[in-house]
Amino acid sequence: MTKEELSAALAEAKTRAKTDGSGNDVPQLVLRILTAASGTETVRDALKDVKAGRALLRFTDIGRAIEFKAGAGELHAEIADIKGPGPKVDATSETWLGLLGGTLKPWLAFTRGMVVCRAGLTELRWMQQVAERLQKAYAE
Repeated sequence: MTKEELSAALAEAKTRAKTDGSGNDVPQLVLRILTAASGTETVRDALKDVKAGRALLRFTDIGRAIEFKAGAGELHAEIADIKGPGPKVDATSETWLGLLGGTLKPWLAFTRGMVVCRAGLTELRWMQQVAERLQKAYAE
């Protein structure tokens, strides 16, 4: 994946967020963003000093999930079972699209309770840090 593919996926997410950020196809768009980001040097550099972790990103409004691993200069995402292993982090499709697509500021999503981490505060803070780093790398 290239930076151009990441830019195209982010542009699609931005357009989608302005019209309708929900729907069964949102996990695929989020997965495209994360896959493109994982192949971008800027993104991997932004995640170098983040502790490696994982989470199951659950789309609560449509019953879908993405297995997400990030940190230590790596990023990986794939479609997963909603009851899969790992710390569960719940949000609506619209929230995940905005958060991982760069149109929703992480501090807002996490302080307003838009993202719920079933595992605990450590995982919630890790997820917020990863989202902040991703958005910073997108802007570069």
